[in-house]
Amino acid sequence: MITALLVDDEPKAIDRLAEMLETFESVDVIGRAQSVAEAERFLRGRSPDVVFLDITMPGRLGVDLLGSVPQGTAVVFVTARDGYAVDAFRAGAIDYVLKPFDHDRLAITMDRLQQRFATAEARGAAAPSPDGDRTAAREISGDEGQAVRLATGRGTGFEVVPYARIAWIEAAQNYTRVQIIDEQPTIVRRTMQEWEAVLSPAFARISRSLIVQVPQIRSTQWQSRDQMLVFFAGLEAPLPIGRTPMARLKELLREP
Repeated sequence: MITALLVDDEPKAIDRLAEMLETFESVDVIGRAQSVAEAERFLRGRSPDVVFLDITMPGRLGVDLLGSVPQGTAVVFVTARDGYAVDAFRAGAIDYVLKPFDHDRLAITMDRLQQRFATAEARGAAAPSPDGDRTAAREISGDEGQAVRLATGRGTGFEVVPYARIAWIEAAQNYTRVQIIDEQPTIVRRTMQEWEAVLSPAFARISRSLIVQVPQIRSTQWQSRDQMLVFFAGLEAPLPIGRTPMARLKELLREP
């Protein structure tokens, strides 16, 4: 699963891009932002696999966001201006798509993204960590009762983590990023489907790429019509979520 953040000051443009991306089963739009500042706030709490980025926006240009994009996150420029292409590729963009675009052109971009991540995995590259560094994914040696056994260090030991200490789980290409209460997020070798098979009903999958433990949620805070911050007990940093998981989470929190 490839997770994506969409950044464009035009709501209709974001909606169209999101609708087109939803037709690809391999991608999940986890956030939307209508300014560089809003995108920066989102990236402080999440590390998407790719940012689809408009260049010409009021105030600050899209290229101003590049310094805040985590290492390992791909950038695709989606813009009506063709004069920035050279600068975009110099900055390391994986693609440069001119508006208006169609599904066939977007399919080419998705192929490039999938090839990039497949090549990295084939070369033995480690999974991307939330802070942008590269780190080896932790192995799971099994589940026992209501807990999971995670390898520590270089596999010389293991840590038993009760499910109750897991706040959220996010797809990270062919791995998952797990936020354990009172710890930094960690990358593990387990798919979302494998997690769903062992977790209790307290956990809910609120999007293609995100599972949350609902009883651990202590509050939510609206940022915009496209973004919400979710605060968990025992964690200081909130989890930013986009429109689709927002709608699902609102339903869950209303249930008795």
